[in-house]
Amino acid sequence: MSPAPRLIEALGELGFSQYEARAFCALLAAGPMNGHEVARASGIPPAKIYETLGRLAEKGAVLVARSDPVRYTARPWEDVLAGARSKFEGAVDAVASGLRDLPTQDDGGAIWTLPDRPAVLDFSLRLIGAARRTVFASVWDPEMPALGPALEAAARRGCTVHVAIYGTSALEGAFVYDLTNCGRSAMERMAGRRLMTLVTDGNEAIIAEIRPDDSVQSVRTDNPVIGLLVSEYVKADVLGRLLIDDMGEARFESLRHHPGTIDALLRT
Repeated sequence: MSPAPRLIEALGELGFSQYEARAFCALLAAGPMNGHEVARASGIPPAKIYETLGRLAEKGAVLVARSDPVRYTARPWEDVLAGARSKFEGAVDAVASGLRDLPTQDDGGAIWTLPDRPAVLDFSLRLIGAARRTVFASVWDPEMPALGPALEAAARRGCTVHVAIYGTSALEGAFVYDLTNCGRSAMERMAGRRLMTLVTDGNEAIIAEIRPDDSVQSVRTDNPVIGLLVSEYVKADVLGRLLIDDMGEARFESLRHHPGTIDALLRT
């Protein structure tokens, strides 16, 4: 039986060529064989089989018996994967150490774009994980499963965490503000788009407009002016909700739709 294409692809990601992956799988399935038998079992051209088996031996994936004819057997796959994992982790550690020693320069408060929602969430997690003093965020329910645990962890390690949540999600240890009703009106005004903001320690900030199809327009920066703007935006949204709660939803809706300043402001 031929190995699944995904298995061959995954072995390729571990550094095996396609021929090496096929030969290794054939040896695992059939046991010790000579080169001609491996070629026949794996479908590798006979002219390429000994070169392929030699590379597998160099990788430590097969053992060679110097008999007549020479025979080959696969090492246990658990041992091969353990070796690949150890080699990969060693390379990652070496790269991390080398990059850590490189000189770095401040980007001067430049504003950079993030390409998609996964990048927004990944960078948000990095910022939250590095926060030491404060976190201000406005987050919608769809993003909370990804960001919630990190926000709770920041609160546990002593950060002051303020999160305005547009939805029903909850957090432990953080100051949480229910802006569900604000979220509904915002979704109406913004045709289903949702605005997520995050600032940590007063300077590292992300602003992302996430569309209904999960495409994004987003920026990140360490410009402290943008950081101040984001934290004040979160505070203003929370204070606005408190004022609405105090005056009552009916009174606010009356003001919101009155053909005067508030209506004009929200329509612009």
